[in-house]
Order: sequence, then C-alpha cells, then structure tokens
Amino acid sequence: MTDTTTASGTIESKSWEHNEYAALATNGPSLAIAKGFDLYRGDLEGDADWQGLMITSADGSGTFDSVQRTRGTLGGRTGTFVLRMSGTFTATGDSRADWSIVPGSGTGELAGISGTGGYESHAGESAYTLHYSCPEMCR
Repeated sequence: MTDTTTASGTIESKSWEHNEYAALATNGPSLAIAKGFDLYRGDLEGDADWQGLMITSADGSGTFDSVQRTRGTLGGRTGTFVLRMSGTFTATGDSRADWSIVPGSGTGELAGISGTGGYESHAGESAYTLHYSCPEMCR
C-alpha cells in the first residue's frame, strides 16, 4: 500500500519567453508558445524547465497547457519527474494551474512517483501544492 503525502512551497520564475505564432484575430484569440525556467523551494527543492501553448484573449486573459521536467529532492528522495499542467491567467499576471505527474516519468529515487496538485500565483508570489505517492520501489 502507498500513502499520499502533501508537499507545499513556493515557485520563483527565473526566465520566461513568449513567442506568438498566430496574432490576435478580429474574432479570436492569439496563440503562442511559451517556455521558462523555475526554482522550487519548500518540500520540493529543485528546478524545472517548461514549455507550453497559450491562448490569449483581447482582454489579456487566457489559458495554457504545458509540460515541465522537474528536478530535485522531494520527501528525501532525489530524481526527476514530468508534470502536465493546465491553467488560466489574468490580464494582470495572476495565474493558476492544475497539474498531474505523467505516469512512468519518474527517475532516480523518484521512479514510480504519481500525484496531482497545482499552483496559484498572485501579485508575483507563487505557491504550489503536490499530493504524491511513491511506492516501495521509489527509494
């Protein structure tokens, strides 16, 4: 049997790049590819590279879907895993996302990890929560 553990902490964006590939249409949103590099602090100590697709409305709000390779130490175990994210953002820069660990993506001592969670970012402050399980083999 595997127990679920909850990890929490903060995310600091170190780089962010946004490249529009379909400009705002008269009756539709703009489409862009975005990528970045983040630092995680708290129960997860590490960093992550991410890339995704953004859909931005004329008012500056929108949605995004992305994937991220996360590297670091979680629950005393070191390795990597991939998060699949889906979220929203406002014209003022606030955002939130739900995420899940991609099955089979864990490496090192995090092989076999599974879980879900998300983050919220408001006024430049980002906090995450991750509910994860790591089976006996995940050591």
